[in-house]
Amino acid sequence: MRYISFLLLLCSLFIFQTGFSQETKADKKLRRKTERKARDKYLSSGFGVTKMSAKDKATSPLLYSGPAGFANLEYLIHSEKLIKTFDLSAGGGTLKTDKDNHHNLTRGYATGIYFNFRFLYLMKIVKFAKDKVTWYIGPGLDLTNYSRINFKYGNSAYNYEYMLDIGIASRIEFPFGHQSKEFKFLGMKFRRRYRQYRLSWQLYMPVAGSIFRPGYVSITNFSAPEESVFNSTILQTGVFKYFELSSNIELFYILHNGNMLKLSYLWEYYRFNPGFNKVQGALNGIYFSFVFKFNSVAK
Repeated sequence: MRYISFLLLLCSLFIFQTGFSQETKADKKLRRKTERKARDKYLSSGFGVTKMSAKDKATSPLLYSGPAGFANLEYLIHSEKLIKTFDLSAGGGTLKTDKDNHHNLTRGYATGIYFNFRFLYLMKIVKFAKDKVTWYIGPGLDLTNYSRINFKYGNSAYNYEYMLDIGIASRIEFPFGHQSKEFKFLGMKFRRRYRQYRLSWQLYMPVAGSIFRPGYVSITNFSAPEESVFNSTILQTGVFKYFELSSNIELFYILHNGNMLKLSYLWEYYRFNPGFNKVQGALNGIYFSFVFKFNSVAK
């Protein structure tokens, strides 16, 4: 009789625990669905001016740099606990060397092209400074291309770096604002409206990936041009095969309808040295974006 009572008690506990677990799982699913629905979703479009610089020893020891136009398109999912970004950027301009270009001996002008796609999944780690600042960390997937075209180099006119990698990203956000206030200036009354702002600083660095670029400069096989291989290529894959660092500082001006205006400063630097034909470059500039909110503002 004791064993029967003990078995009945175990069965009762199991049934209760199973029902409790199912209920908890359902509640957890509902909570996650509510959280996903409450996340802010934005689409931003921006334009600006940057400066591109590159030193590619495969063709020249000189530093080429110059202004470039810049465009950015980003889809942003934002909440206190989670941030996801899908970011697409492109730019192009004319690069030149500051050395004497007498008789075109230094081949002083080139066309610079920049392309980048980046996906980040950032999770809240901690809040500090009296819960005013939030720190996010998470993984990222990045594809970057820097290209230079200089037709004066003939068969070596096109030089490039294609970098595909998985990396780590960090983002710090600081929301702030000012209250509405009435004040006088030159004897006239003015009313300052309530405004909200958000300042963020984001860093990205690749950890593991691949880089693809020309290996060495060669010349045409004049006797049989159709059989010529103009350039060998370098393809290296691994951990920390090249160095790249991307920094983006953003200031959001939040409008009352939930849309935002954004001013961004972007700085990127990369370096790759396989033992020969070292290459390094940088991009930095400012761009302005219109940020449109998809979901409605809570009232």
